Amino acid sequence: MTQSKDLLFIDVDTGIDDALALLYACADPDAKILGVSTVVGNVTLTSATRNTRAVLAMIGHSDIPVAPGAATPLSTTPTDASVVHGESGLGYAALPEPRAPASSAHGVDAIIAAARACAGKLTLVATGPLTNIALAVMREPDLPRLLKRFVIMGGAFGSPGNVTPSAEFNIWHDPEAARIVFRMFGGVGATPVVAIGLDVTRQTTFDAEDIGAFAHRVAGKPRGEALVRFIADSSRHYFELMEKWHGARYLTMHDPLALGVALDPTLVKTRQCTVDVETSGRITMGATIPDWRGQWERLPNAEVAVEVEAERFKAMFFDAMARLAESAG
Repeated sequence: MTQSKDLLFIDVDTGIDDALALLYACADPDAKILGVSTVVGNVTLTSATRNTRAVLAMIGHSDIPVAPGAATPLSTTPTDASVVHGESGLGYAALPEPRAPASSAHGVDAIIAAARACAGKLTLVATGPLTNIALAVMREPDLPRLLKRFVIMGGAFGSPGNVTPSAEFNIWHDPEAARIVFRMFGGVGATPVVAIGLDVTRQTTFDAEDIGAFAHRVAGKPRGEALVRFIADSSRHYFELMEKWHGARYLTMHDPLALGVALDPTLVKTRQCTVDVETSGRITMGATIPDWRGQWERLPNAEVAVEVEAERFKAMFFDAMARLAESAG
């Protein structure tokens, strides 16, 4: 009997690591991507939508519908992450304008429709700010009961933030949306938030040596040259910034890890707790607060990743890229 595929819907603000997460998802033969929604975050909604379509087109997956979602956060003035991802959002990579148009559906409607159509079977993965998810769960309060799993890249639970001392970018960009999401998920009969935060993503990195090894591995493969060029060109912008900030050239696989955990939960160890989000603190806006000791006396709403098999994941990522390189051009 053939095992049924993992059904995915992915919500992105496509910058460099979102693009790598999309490639990872497309490389898994046991996954079926039902659709992708886009949200403002790393870049504008227009750029996120264009980047998503261009990345999917590069590997022959223009058939996956891409639905633009929220163009502004619920509660803050938009501040993008172009300093990290470059003006286009894809570092120095240059991809042709995609021919396939974006979906006419709104991203929020697409999320709800997929969850209803695949009740109990769909894994929703969010690698950007949670604006679309908050709008979806406010419109469809049963969303946490319709999903099989819900995985986010977001939060800093025992690790410093990356945009303020206490806040991770995706949560900080729209803290009100994040608070709504954490408060609506979990509890009796509802899917919890599987939170893949900076505590674990910072342990998953690759560098120029890894790209060189990958280039050697896929030399002569149908999509090898295009994939190597894209990964190298997009990563180089990130490498330069990390060298400036931290003295070393590497890329942190934030979003690919979240996608990896959606497909293989054994990559991380999680700890159950209740999480809430700070929405009013002058210096703690966007902080994710885990109640490890149950002091709030609220039902747990999250499974927070606290350990990761980093080397196994990096190997899995480049194995996935090698499978893409083998596919017909």
